Amino acid sequence: MVIIKDILTKYHKKIDSLDLELLIANSIKKPREFVLAHPEYKIPNENLIRRLVEKISRRRRGEPLAYILGHKEFFGLDFKVNESVLVPRPETEILVELAIQKLQTKNLSAVRHDYKPKTIIDVGTGSGNIIISLAKNLKDKNKFIAVDISTKALAVAKQNAKKHRVAKNIKFARSDLIDYFLRHPSLIKSNCIFVANLPYLDAGWKNLLKSSETRGLKFEPRLALYSGQDGLDEYRKFAGQLRLLRKKVKNNIIIFCEIGHFQKKEMNKIFSFAKKTEFYKDLASKWRVCKISL
Repeated sequence: MVIIKDILTKYHKKIDSLDLELLIANSIKKPREFVLAHPEYKIPNENLIRRLVEKISRRRRGEPLAYILGHKEFFGLDFKVNESVLVPRPETEILVELAIQKLQTKNLSAVRHDYKPKTIIDVGTGSGNIIISLAKNLKDKNKFIAVDISTKALAVAKQNAKKHRVAKNIKFARSDLIDYFLRHPSLIKSNCIFVANLPYLDAGWKNLLKSSETRGLKFEPRLALYSGQDGLDEYRKFAGQLRLLRKKVKNNIIIFCEIGHFQKKEMNKIFSFAKKTEFYKDLASKWRVCKISL
């Protein structure tokens, strides 16, 4: 019979210790703390051991841990993920924080008699991590809409919305960026906030901060990662659609976009028609979010 200590001893030099502990915990359906506290625990059967070894092999090949475990934490919530969606990154949380700051009352003790619900639209929703985090944290009766060109990604997002009990609050639709709203501008009846984590990796990976996880990108959907030679083709297309939407919708529009750390100058050019463009850095002091006011 194989015990936890046997697996830890055999593989501790082959993959990251934390990853190994999490894979064991996932396989035996126990918390990681149990793995650390009970190295003598007997792994029940051969099939379970075989599946665990396969998970370890997948991780050694560079597959993202989130895909192997089937979930990833983001903004304090647990999201289902698979190869149809991008793995949520911690740096994206700043985009959510900025959107919440914009939408929440500045004085929580004051009664906001002048508040009017906003339309909040997540462009390229993927796993739904951004729009669901917003729906869970915003108490005002806003209107939430999430769009994606991938039907498989939308299926994952819907499952996550149901898991976090916000499925009734969010409308999901298939759309190539915001062409859905160009066809249905009446959906935007109030001031609108777009949040968008569009693909922004360039051909030479200049906008990618190299890490041990870089090799895992080959497992993630290219559609959600790469966007032309400089990584900004999707944002150029998005900007063109926003110009058209601006002619149909007269309400105020604010956009929060995640970008690569070398793309500030070009984003200013792409959105030169905006009233105002602002940029924010992430915790690593890299430019990460662009706020655009139309």
